[in-house]
Amino acid sequence: MNLPEKFVILLRSTFYLLGLYFIYGFISSLLHTIFPELDTATYEQGFIMEMLTENPFRALIMIVVVAPVTEEMMFRSLLRPSHTELVLFIAIWPVFFLLRFIPLDVYWGLKLAFAAIFLFCVVYISRQVIPPQRTLRIRNWLISHQIWIWIITSLVFGFVHITNYVDHFTINLALFLLIMPRILAGFMIGWVKINNKKLQWAMALHAINNGIAFFFIYVSL
Repeated sequence: MNLPEKFVILLRSTFYLLGLYFIYGFISSLLHTIFPELDTATYEQGFIMEMLTENPFRALIMIVVVAPVTEEMMFRSLLRPSHTELVLFIAIWPVFFLLRFIPLDVYWGLKLAFAAIFLFCVVYISRQVIPPQRTLRIRNWLISHQIWIWIITSLVFGFVHITNYVDHFTINLALFLLIMPRILAGFMIGWVKINNKKLQWAMALHAINNGIAFFFIYVSL
């Protein structure tokens, strides 16, 4: 598959995802009409809204650049992975957990720079220690079970975003309704990864998705 064909798949996937959001919006409105007690308004993305209000540039970088890159390494790197993509999956998780121990008052740009350097070092070391032959069996297994990997990673991708609305993981119908767009996005981004076979295409659709959301939220403030 050549580059123009991959761009067509990316563009088509973007429109498909917007169509799914439209259907979701219609069903969500219908459910709120049928079940008035279904109160999603009590849940807000407090940290994200605060960041958008206080530092829009930071919000833009985190939402449109950092989140797509890191989350695609964490989830879609398991879909038809190359050796490098599997190494990225292995490397991103230590970085993710390490960042949780950095004090919140550390300047966000410095934290990102540290994370990028640390990630680069982990990836470099991992590539030296783990040759492609070592991951071949795992990669073949993941490819042979790609449908299940696609489903599971899309669902997990959606459910981890519950913490955007609550401090601790919990689930109810209102929260499930709120994270449904992330689950839909997970499926469509995964579809792009499976068809275009490169993680950067999944990152691109994720960035487009987040960029559209960022624009509409920001102009509504």
